[in-house]
Amino acid sequence: MDSNLKIEKRRFRTGQCTDLAEEWDSLLARSSRPTVYSTFDCFDTVNKHFYEDDEEVYILLFREAESDALVAIFSYCIEKESLYGIETQVLYHGIVPDDPGVDKPYPIIEKDREEECWNRYCRYLKREFTDWDRLTYDEFTPESYFFRNLRSLFSFPGYWCKSVEGPESPIMDLNGDWEEFWMSHRKLRKKTRRLEKKMGDRLNYSIISDPDKISMCLDAYVETELLSWKAGKEGISPEDYQPFYRDLFVRLAEKGRIYFGILREEEKVVSLEVAYTFGDRVYFAHGTYDPAYSDISPGTVNSGWFIKFFHGKGYVEGDYLAGYASYNNPWAARIEKTVTINVRRLGWKNWRLAACHLTKKLKNKLSSADVDSGSEGG
Repeated sequence: MDSNLKIEKRRFRTGQCTDLAEEWDSLLARSSRPTVYSTFDCFDTVNKHFYEDDEEVYILLFREAESDALVAIFSYCIEKESLYGIETQVLYHGIVPDDPGVDKPYPIIEKDREEECWNRYCRYLKREFTDWDRLTYDEFTPESYFFRNLRSLFSFPGYWCKSVEGPESPIMDLNGDWEEFWMSHRKLRKKTRRLEKKMGDRLNYSIISDPDKISMCLDAYVETELLSWKAGKEGISPEDYQPFYRDLFVRLAEKGRIYFGILREEEKVVSLEVAYTFGDRVYFAHGTYDPAYSDISPGTVNSGWFIKFFHGKGYVEGDYLAGYASYNNPWAARIEKTVTINVRRLGWKNWRLAACHLTKKLKNKLSSADVDSGSEGG
């Protein structure tokens, strides 16, 4: 039963919700899906840099009615979208995968209370806050109670649900034997030996997590990435992304949650890898290398050494993120799947959108048939 849960709705403003920080991360540590991307630091920094003051980002705090204990945090942002001249109101998770530095966003729910909290959330969207036309979750975990019970929670004819496969994440086993991993991947060994032979005594490899050196590492990363195909387009180097990463990296470094793996030839930076940590999980978030060294695969070698560093340090898994590094699939102990979920409230707007879409589809089909008929006639 969900009658014992009360909901407090708050508009999220960076710098105005810091009273929640300790309680937020305490709940996250005992949640069903703890992740660095759900920490207060990450949520707060994304909102600071990528949401305007007039954008609507809300958090729903689920508390026990009697004890006031926090048991779940559901976040969402409201966006207006227009299609066929029809404006709809869409709800997304409070930070979405399109924002830099966000992967597989998920509500923060205390372990063993998924069913209770998802039922309460769905009831909220059906009865207490109904000013929405579509609910969308990207990169969502298919094992969740919500996905497994989607069509009973939002049943037809009141709602229409659709889900499609999303990007996948290669997951590394960091709790296993490193030598076994190393011996299982001949290509990695071969590339590593080739790089070591070519660089010889000029080879320098280091792992850095010192908060005082994080800004220096970030500068080196941006400088190296600007030499690559990602320059100014993806990764960390775009100018409007750099202030976000500078803030986030400092906040993570203060809590021992960020590491740089840096491969140099003497003093010249050749390759850098960035990983975040939270609990027993490592998030291999970014990687770049100088393309002038591509013939000796510095990125691959750096990745291998970076994975080795986290072995035997209490971490269980290393996540290479959804859609980020499928080239590492051969190294993975398992592949973590995601889904994209859309729930539509079947009011007049969505019925009209469906009619417009079907009309357009029919016109395209008839137009294609006319072209084919004309071709045959010629």
